Amino acid sequence: MQEKTLKQIIQFGLVGGVNTLLTYVIYFLTYQQIGVVSAMALGYGITSIIGLLVNRTWVFSTKKDLNKIIPRFYTTYGITWLLSIIATAFFNDVIHIAGLIVPIFSLLITFPINYILSRKWVFATKKEVA
Repeated sequence: MQEKTLKQIIQFGLVGGVNTLLTYVIYFLTYQQIGVVSAMALGYGITSIIGLLVNRTWVFSTKKDLNKIIPRFYTTYGITWLLSIIATAFFNDVIHIAGLIVPIFSLLITFPINYILSRKWVFATKKEVA
């Protein structure tokens, strides 16, 4: 694996990890005032914007137009969210993995797909796609 790719994967994982923590901080700070669903939506909404901007500038270092990136970013976000739900149901209901660790198995599927889609489709420049 090339050094640049490994660095990107680590950075991508860090952005995702920090965003996950930040989502829950926002949730815990707001759920009593606005309700649990609104608090989770607020957390995900804010951190998705942060993820978009940080991945664009720090992880993938592209100046690609945001108008082209945004629909692809949120399509990828939706695809990996749906895969996460399907994987969670499969690992929990079919394979009977303990609920506490099911998200780890789900992440083993969604993380690489999310990274590849982000690198090759969302943030890719014409030079990288060719």
